[in-house]
Formats: sequence, structure tokens, C-alpha cells
Amino acid sequence: MTSSLDAAKKSPRARIVTALVSGAASGALTLIDPARFKSCTRRSLVGGSGAAYAAVAWVGSSGSAEYKPGNVLRGSLSLGLGALGAIATHYSFALDSKIHQGLLRRGIGNPRPLMAVGSGILTAALVLLEAPGREAEPLDYDADAGPAEREISVELREVLTGMLGATEDFGAAQLREQLAGAREQYWAGPEEFTCSLSFVVPQDADRTVPRNFIFPVHADFTTPDGHPMRVSLQVHDGTLDTLLIDVQHEQLVTANTDDDDPFESITGWPLASEVVFTPEA
Repeated sequence: MTSSLDAAKKSPRARIVTALVSGAASGALTLIDPARFKSCTRRSLVGGSGAAYAAVAWVGSSGSAEYKPGNVLRGSLSLGLGALGAIATHYSFALDSKIHQGLLRRGIGNPRPLMAVGSGILTAALVLLEAPGREAEPLDYDADAGPAEREISVELREVLTGMLGATEDFGAAQLREQLAGAREQYWAGPEEFTCSLSFVVPQDADRTVPRNFIFPVHADFTTPDGHPMRVSLQVHDGTLDTLLIDVQHEQLVTANTDDDDPFESITGWPLASEVVFTPEA
């Protein structure tokens, strides 16, 4: 449901009112001549501005439950932005003084009203020219619902069949039986390809010995950008666990050595006709 705030962002009338209020506030502040402040007052304003920027940076960099940056990083960011804020305030006073003195030299006895009008018009124009905020599209799934299951695609089954059929060692027969009844586990929501896939196999499936290992046959392929990549199968507790796409490290010396992301051009799992099934030495 669209909130009243989102509706206000899209309303031309609300944007005009916001622009007028912002322009009036900017003009009113410009009427105040910083040159009339005592030097200690100006220094306090510069220091206060720097402290405010630093506080905003410290609070804003607190992170989330998934990632919390260290205090050293947060402190460095706060000090940097605080210094920038203080410097910007200092030079804004200097710029204001130059404009004021320039208008005086041109015969304008009281430049502040003219400067206030100019500042108000500029601020209002910037508000009006700012692109209206777009409402975030609502998600059509419950983030707390947990993973769901679906059938493994025919094309991916062909790749897995080729990998598991290239050897009879490491419980390949049991893994082929598991594949027949296996399903893909995924998190419901907007479709977005990730270079990993989890399996769900029947609980009564025969398990391999050893229990935990990377299956010794890989499916090697090359991306459209020329990067050698590899599909690998992880076995956990004797059952199919995870299918992964990773860089084929053995052939990095012949790979495209540009700094571009090797995963950028991968939009789906390769076909069986596009891979070479490579047993480990």
C-alpha cells in the first residue's frame, strides 16, 4: 500500500510547497552576515559542523546484523567526514564574505537582501529539479517463510548425470540413485541466479562412503568473457549437498587476465554440451 508520504513525493503541489519553504529558509539564513560574528563564534560553528558530520557518519556506519564494521573503520570514516564538514563550513564563510564584499564594491549598500533572494531562488530551483523519489516495489513473498523446493531442471540433471557417470568411485552409484529423487532447495522470491544450488534428497537414500568430500569429477566450461570456470559437487553426510560454480584455478594462467569479474557474464548453469567432464588427477 502506498503511504501518504510516497504520495506527497509524487504530488507537484507538494514539491512546489517544499521548494518554497526550503527557499525561504535558505534566504532567511543568508540574511545573517557571518562576518559580524566574533571569531570564537565562527570557530564554534566550524567545529560544531564538523562534530555533527562526524556523529552522523559514526551512527550511519553502525552496520547491520549481517555486517558490523570495526570501530577503527567507523572512527576513520567519522574523522574524515567531520574534517570535510568543518572545512566546508569554513570555506562557505569565506565565499559568503567574498560575495558580500564584491557586491559592496559594485555600489550595493546592503548586499544581504539581494544575496538572500539569490540563495532562496537557487535552493528552490534545486528542490524542484530533484528527481521525485520512486516508491519501492513491494515484495510478493514472505522473507521468514524459509527455503522452498522445486524440481531440478532437465538441463542441469544432464550436467549432473555426466559428472556422476564419469567414474564409479566415491559412491557414484549411490549419488546417481539420490539424483533420481533429489529436488532443488531455494529461497522463494524474485528470480536471481546465484552460482550455488542446494539439494534435498530422500532421507532413506543410501549414503556414500566417505561421507564428506568434493566429488572428483568437475564440469569445466568457459564464460563468454573468456574465463575458465568449473562446476563442482559437494557431498555432505553421504548425500548430494551443494553444486557450485567457481574459477577454474588450474587454468588461470591461460585465462583472460583483465580485472573484470569472471562471474559477471554467468546468467545460468551451463548446458551439458558446453562443459568438459574433467576427473581429478
